Amino acid sequence: MSNQNEKQIELVNGQIIGIILFILTLIVSVIIAYNEKLLRENKSGLFSNKDALNISLINRIVVVILGIYFVYDAYERRRVSNSYDDPNSNLQILASWLALIASAIIVYIIVNNYKNVNFDVSEIEEPTL
Repeated sequence: MSNQNEKQIELVNGQIIGIILFILTLIVSVIIAYNEKLLRENKSGLFSNKDALNISLINRIVVVILGIYFVYDAYERRRVSNSYDDPNSNLQILASWLALIASAIIVYIIVNNYKNVNFDVSEIEEPTL
């Protein structure tokens, strides 16, 4: 097996782990949204607003870390496959950067509103980011 092939397998393994972690962050986002629904129906929620905000912050930080990894992965895939002129490779890198920027903005919003007791977690809980 060539060194290039081993590196590609390593990148695919990392991508599988990253995707699994991303799915877990989506599940956490669904739980937070469900908690918000319960609170809006005047039912007992799973978490207090502060706990939901803490969970959301940690969840979003994980998404930012995954975004950083996916940017690295896109660059490494381009480097390993030696496809610097491939427009699809460049678009993949651009998409990775845009996702990272969007997730960083969400973390900024959470941190910026962290001390606001009346802050509604559902205002920033976007499961696709």
